[in-house]
Amino acid sequence: MRLWLIGISLLLVSSLAHAQQPAQTTDATQPADQSAAKRINPPKVLNNVEAEFSEEARQKGIGGACKISVTVDTKGYPQDIKLVSCSDPSFEKSSLAAAAQYRFEPATNLDGKPVAAIIFIKVEYHLYGTSEPNMPVRYEFNSPPGILSPDPGPDGVYQLTKFCTAPSLTKFADKDYRKVAYWATSPSACDIVITISAKGRPYDPQVTHCDRPEIEKPAVDSLLNSSYKHGKCNKKTVPIRASIHLEYTGDPPKQ
Repeated sequence: MRLWLIGISLLLVSSLAHAQQPAQTTDATQPADQSAAKRINPPKVLNNVEAEFSEEARQKGIGGACKISVTVDTKGYPQDIKLVSCSDPSFEKSSLAAAAQYRFEPATNLDGKPVAAIIFIKVEYHLYGTSEPNMPVRYEFNSPPGILSPDPGPDGVYQLTKFCTAPSLTKFADKDYRKVAYWATSPSACDIVITISAKGRPYDPQVTHCDRPEIEKPAVDSLLNSSYKHGKCNKKTVPIRASIHLEYTGDPPKQ
């Protein structure tokens, strides 16, 4: 039996005050075989399931989110339920339990024959008065690609070399990068060349690599809105052009 990876997800929302009904939503996930997946009609949810807000999470006073991988079999039952990621362990059990209660109209091929398919279920927990779960990223400064000179360019900008002290990111201003990267099923790293002025202001970004196209804009927007400490070359405060590697890893952000 062939198993299809379908680019959809389902959203379950739970709140301490009241729980909203789950709704189907678009996910950043892309099928492993995109041309083949276009010939598959994805599963459709038949019932509404409310994820329970755990007592541990209530005591912590936190909201959060989990991502669950589910295989919908040819009869519409969830199988092989797996936890992909979770912002806090207190949400794991209730998220898996909610996913197990879902019932679907199975995926079908063009002939209308039911086929098994993998989907992803987002389970979000919103506690009134709290912000979205912190989804940390890792970032580091590297030399930009190309021939590097210790001398500034015509515009007075230095490239980051061994003769310079790299700028530092003092506050990461997330503009949906974490959210998009968190729900992705493949790596979500970007390398973006950007200039940090002598006053610590970022400008002139250029994406040299991104693992996923939908990551590019939130990654650039996040870096342009972040706060920096200027760098130095030859012990002088100068504008420096550097490559920033941005990646969601689940590890605390580097400061």
